[in-house]
Amino acid sequence: MRILLLLLINSPIFAQVGIGTNTPNNNAMLEVYNDSKGILLPRVALQNSAIANPLSGHVQGMLVYNVAENSSGVTRVYPGMYYNDGNRWIRFVPKTTTVGELKHSFHNADHNGWYLLDGRTISSLSLTARNQAISLGYPTNLPVMDNLFLKAKSGSEILGSISGNQTLTINQNNLPNVNFIGSTNNSGNHSHNVDSYRGNENIGLLSTTILTLFVTETVAKENSLTTIRDTHTDGSHDHAVTFNSGGSNTPIENVPKYITANIFIYLGY
Repeated sequence: MRILLLLLINSPIFAQVGIGTNTPNNNAMLEVYNDSKGILLPRVALQNSAIANPLSGHVQGMLVYNVAENSSGVTRVYPGMYYNDGNRWIRFVPKTTTVGELKHSFHNADHNGWYLLDGRTISSLSLTARNQAISLGYPTNLPVMDNLFLKAKSGSEILGSISGNQTLTINQNNLPNVNFIGSTNNSGNHSHNVDSYRGNENIGLLSTTILTLFVTETVAKENSLTTIRDTHTDGSHDHAVTFNSGGSNTPIENVPKYITANIFIYLGY
């Protein structure tokens, strides 16, 4: 009897183990059944998601409940369930993604139910994704989201509509309210052309002889007479002056700095 007992103790046992049940599932090494209690996982204080501590090393498939909030950035850990993939700790998070959600991503192709918005026909999608696209209002093609920004819907705007411009041109009323000060061109000393002036000399023509004498005398007077007159004055007045802005009607770029990313829509599997 003693020899048999020792053989049993030193021999490995290959069988399913049931706790709370006598018929554990054939595909499970361990099945725990209880309708009023749960399984209490090992409670540990992880330091960050990149290091195994308090374990001696990363073990793929390890499951723990983290009770600490440590580290910062992408390696920050929070209280909750974590599993290990052999290289790091990954937090269990509830799946909250719903059909129709959009996201920016550095992925270049469809993944995990997310489809790239590249304008393809919906007939190229899986049956599930195709039906979801139709329910969202895309019966033939997915929208093209290349080089576009997302804007929140306002009022009666149509979902998925594309509008707007990449440039804008300002109007005169958009210019600053300033006065441009300048002066007219100064050409230095200059002259103005003025019609000649001669007094009115009416002399009756008594005879041909008298006319000849009159003409001779008048010509002599004109040759020797110098008349000086000022140009006409209008009093106070303004001169219209035109200033050129130097512009060329170049539109203003209306696109801010950005990080290039693809836009995906969730349509499920």
